[in-house]
Amino acid sequence: MRGLGIRHGGQPVATMALGTVSVAVFLLTHRLTRALAFTQGSLRFSALEGYSTFGPYIADFYGARELLTGAFLQTDWWRIFTGAFLHIDLRHLLFNMAVLFLLGRRLERFVGPYVLAGIYAVSLVGGSAGAMLHRPESAVVGASGAVYGVMGAAFVVEYLRGGNPWRDGLGSLIIINVVISFLIPNISVGGHLGGLAAGVLAGFAIGDTSRRRHPPTLAERLSNEPIDTRMRRSPVAVWALLALIGAAAFVIALAAATTWRDPLF
Repeated sequence: MRGLGIRHGGQPVATMALGTVSVAVFLLTHRLTRALAFTQGSLRFSALEGYSTFGPYIADFYGARELLTGAFLQTDWWRIFTGAFLHIDLRHLLFNMAVLFLLGRRLERFVGPYVLAGIYAVSLVGGSAGAMLHRPESAVVGASGAVYGVMGAAFVVEYLRGGNPWRDGLGSLIIINVVISFLIPNISVGGHLGGLAAGVLAGFAIGDTSRRRHPPTLAERLSNEPIDTRMRRSPVAVWALLALIGAAAFVIALAAATTWRDPLF
């Protein structure tokens, strides 16, 4: 399925690229002596103030009219994306990158680098939408929403392929991380759950990657062997569904940011 980049094996190109970008941004936005000493406050204030996902700075968007006329482009709408590439300290970065490496390369084996990058992007926006729905008045940073999305998509893709993500611990890992999100203070629960939900939807959009790429050949049809004729979802359909999920999450994030004085929950 070349258009999707679906393949088996190979190097986790997208996983490594996404991790490299996050590490590079960390090096550019932190005071490294403090970061390496695991001291709080290593993140430069200019980066936090300028690029975090922060409802009040996105809140000049007020409704469908502004969206249709493009007036929202005058706001800091891009913060919906940039906050996910910042991390509050070295521990924050290491945890997210470890989970991304472990699960990203696992998922990339089945969906390929391009789709993995698409899942990450959709989950990133979903995490921002969840953060804005939950606490839009707080500045949010970190790749956790996108990483949770990778977890959710990996669970769904493995399940649809006929695997058992509970048996190999993936299901338990998701539950443990969701519980931790509620127990540890100063964590964006909405960001985690929003990214997870977007990733789950992305997994269903991709479908069963173990299905056939082409219709059965004449020789296969004439043979007496049983044939599984199920076909993978077309690349156009997959990318259209991913784009739809991402666009919906983007609109939700914009709309929710306007409630920063009175969050939805």
